[in-house]
Amino acid sequence: MGSGFVVPGKRILPNAHVVADCTFVLVRKHGSPTKYRAEVQAVGHECDLASDEFWEGMTFLELGDIPFLQEAVAVVGYPLSSSFVGWVGLGGDNISVTKGVVSQVEPTQYVHGATQLMAIQIDAAINPGNSGGPAIMGDKVAGVAFQSLSGAENIGTELPCLLYTSGSWGH
Repeated sequence: MGSGFVVPGKRILPNAHVVADCTFVLVRKHGSPTKYRAEVQAVGHECDLASDEFWEGMTFLELGDIPFLQEAVAVVGYPLSSSFVGWVGLGGDNISVTKGVVSQVEPTQYVHGATQLMAIQIDAAINPGNSGGPAIMGDKVAGVAFQSLSGAENIGTELPCLLYTSGSWGH
């Protein structure tokens, strides 16, 4: 289970570890019980991102640049539950927003792909089901929530949007 959000091009951006074994997922808009089918278009295991095609009328979120240290972020998602979508939520029925600041930007070992790529460490909680949710900075997405440090409190990691916008993994 996880979260996701709509990006330009009528696509939902979830984490690869959420949708990797699916050909489609059922998604729903925040606040709506109606579920829609979204086709999984691309999965990038190395960067833990995926792209789902979605044709219903949704407003997309603008993707931003890598944030600077100490910039404020808000992680949005649907933790600890069992359905996909939210802003688009694949997680729970209730939206969760955790706030924090960027504490580190450096290459990090990705658990899903076992690769080392750029990552953004934040001090906002990222819980199971938050994976794929946007980390908002101002009015743009700074990154995609994807993993937390086991045994530590309020140390979360987000994928920078440039991993998606660079197109290097075939979306």
